[in-house]
Amino acid sequence: MFRRSLSLALVVLSFFYSYGASAADEALGGEYTLTRQYGSVFFKVFHQQYLNLVGRFDSYSGKLTLDPANLANSQLTATVDMTSLNMTDADVVETVVNSSTWFNASIYPSATFTSTSAEVTGENEVDFHGNLKFVGKTLPWTFHVKFNPGSGPLGGSSVGILGTGTINRVEFGLNQYLNMASEAVDIEVNAKFNKH
Repeated sequence: MFRRSLSLALVVLSFFYSYGASAADEALGGEYTLTRQYGSVFFKVFHQQYLNLVGRFDSYSGKLTLDPANLANSQLTATVDMTSLNMTDADVVETVVNSSTWFNASIYPSATFTSTSAEVTGENEVDFHGNLKFVGKTLPWTFHVKFNPGSGPLGGSSVGILGTGTINRVEFGLNQYLNMASEAVDIEVNAKFNKH
């Protein structure tokens, strides 16, 4: 009788443990919104063969759908306000933002990336494959993201990312002054997403 009661108790405990773990897993992840608190969006391009010219965008937004149990199900969209460029030289900013040779921001005020698939490349790391709309063209692009869950589990109330990618500016029609600035433009995003 004692053994049967013990066995029944173990079965019940096992059921509740499994159910609780499953419910906890389902509670993780979901929809997140990018917060600009502490964040940064940079680009750098090798300039005149002697230094990396660096710019920072101060206005940007993003949405993340995170599935910690299967990161390949995650999705990302992000938009950068091209008029929010910040650099040391204000004259350079004016030229880059407004010139038809560069951002032409009066016509193309923003750049947007929308993922179409995600490929897991390591622990808490994903390549988001999708489309980048920039200066009037939409081309396939890959954005590599490393998730930083902080002290809690991945999929908690907040998650940080380090995102990197490279744009070939010539492919987007920015083919002037190749003797002064390289074709490859590196992008780096440090950002925090908060769960809805």
